[in-house]
Amino acid sequence: MRIHLALILSGLMLISLHAQCTCFSFDTPEGPVFGANLELFIPGDGLVYVNPRGIEKEGFQASSNGATAKWVSKYGSVTFNLAGREFAAGGMNEAGLVVGALELKATELPEPDDRPPLPIGTWVQYVLDTCDSVDDVIKTDSKVRIEDQASPSHFLIVDAEGDGAVIEFMDGKLVYYTGPDMPVKALTYMRYERALASLRMGGPRWWWSNPGESAQQFAKAEARNKEYNPETDGSAVRYAFTTLSYIVGFPITKWNIVYDINKREVWYRTADSTATKHITMSKLDLSCESSYRMLDVNEKIDGDVEEEFIPYDSSLNLRFFKTFCERSGIDISEEDAIGVTRHIDRFKCAE
Repeated sequence: MRIHLALILSGLMLISLHAQCTCFSFDTPEGPVFGANLELFIPGDGLVYVNPRGIEKEGFQASSNGATAKWVSKYGSVTFNLAGREFAAGGMNEAGLVVGALELKATELPEPDDRPPLPIGTWVQYVLDTCDSVDDVIKTDSKVRIEDQASPSHFLIVDAEGDGAVIEFMDGKLVYYTGPDMPVKALTYMRYERALASLRMGGPRWWWSNPGESAQQFAKAEARNKEYNPETDGSAVRYAFTTLSYIVGFPITKWNIVYDINKREVWYRTADSTATKHITMSKLDLSCESSYRMLDVNEKIDGDVEEEFIPYDSSLNLRFFKTFCERSGIDISEEDAIGVTRHIDRFKCAE
């Protein structure tokens, strides 16, 4: 059952839906702000999760030597999930680390080895559970590996200090860009080095920048990052939302998400619920005893939504999981869908 489920889980991310996304981050006098678009060609159903710290977790599949990934969530987080709990498309933890996952078809993941494997969405949650800096994220490569050939992805990561990293997998190895090697804190659905080269040589006009739309979105994000002026542009959060709409607007974009990292605030709106919602992490109880909470990302509400979250509902989570599988063409039986949910539901407070 475990191996069979792992093969199914390899498709449980936005990439299997032919998604295209854009992420960026820019610095402000009050700290970094991170923006993310989710561009889908199916309805943008999903759930926002409050994930507590102190939860003991385990991966779905074993490594070549029989070991599964096991960890305890050191940090609580807020995540945006398409396929239900533990399959995060992105989010921020209480240490101020933000992760965005984007399509990259050129991805070449490592071959099976002694490191326990994780599907992409679970890897994102693992990073948010255990890391507080980009250096920590890079070091996870010695502990776990991504096994998800159906969902090739790369990642933009920014921490509370404003340090950023792009993580990709080329020729079966983790490749990362940080510091001077990462002059632009933006990412689209093309390799980072190709996006940089395209930008330096005139942008998406260049033939090798294909796909041209991706290079264009990267150039737009870079220009907007550079142009932000707090004295004339005012709210950095509002500026980030304007940037997201400028890059690709509704209805192609299904979600706009903005993270004010210094304030630990999450702002979002969706094509189905365009009013802006707001989550202040300091108002959330992230203790293990508080358990998981969830909220339909398209709930017709606005403003502060901390009180709108409901306790984790296994049956509701299962329904979103099955709907995602159906829409993405993943053939999964009722028994296997329940098996995935039961595996996750066994996670409990660490002793």
